[in-house]
Amino acid sequence: MVCSGALTGLFLIFLVCPNAEARIMNLQRITRFLQRNYSDGGQVAVAINIPATMCSSQKALAQDFLQDDPAWRVKHAISGTSGIYRGHQLIAARSTPINGESRYDPEYLLLIQANPPNNSTYDPPLKKLLDKDKSGCVVFYTFNSPCVNNCSTPEGLYNLLPALDLLKEHKGPKAFVFSQVVKRDLGSVQEKSERPFAHCYRFGPDMYVMMGVWDNYDSQLQWQKNVMEINARVPLYRCKGTKCALCVYSHEADGRCMHNVRM
Repeated sequence: MVCSGALTGLFLIFLVCPNAEARIMNLQRITRFLQRNYSDGGQVAVAINIPATMCSSQKALAQDFLQDDPAWRVKHAISGTSGIYRGHQLIAARSTPINGESRYDPEYLLLIQANPPNNSTYDPPLKKLLDKDKSGCVVFYTFNSPCVNNCSTPEGLYNLLPALDLLKEHKGPKAFVFSQVVKRDLGSVQEKSERPFAHCYRFGPDMYVMMGVWDNYDSQLQWQKNVMEINARVPLYRCKGTKCALCVYSHEADGRCMHNVRM
């Protein structure tokens, strides 16, 4: 594999390429709306199910977009003890404490159990949302990428991958979106002498670029595998600002979903 680009010192040279056309034509507009209105920069997860026609154009969102699920109502609900909001076209969650040292991720609350550890039955909020419109356009948004150690690794303690089959089976347009790559998850950290200096990553549908590796190289390798696992169930994107990057092209992880690079 030949990279179109060079790495000098710790500086990266990036190649610009057009985004692949997505089924959700206005994904970046929707994601930006969700981030601006429902996220405060912390780890919040939001999922919507809206008429498919609302995702088939790149036009600006209507003023009454999600009017039945206003931001103030959602933020008030997720700031409560349960950390959960169940609305008309939107569900949301904020992380909640397990004990003094760990927390349930919001993705877990929406995809697995809304009231752990008290729930004994599998009754995720996402399933009820999907059932409201089985051909609707669904966007599942989380500010941070799913954690490597527990959430997105098949053997993880709070593995979310089987729950994503709900989205895989959904008939309408769909996307799983995150904004920020979380780099440190696994406990082991290899010595710099034991890991490569850089990787050649796909950068869009037609180009490649050299990027430096994470300090925690084991975590990077696992996240690369997990990107493929998630995308096999639902199209995975990283969206930030006005741009979105599809995380997998031709069975290869896109570098923009591996590093917090400029979109």
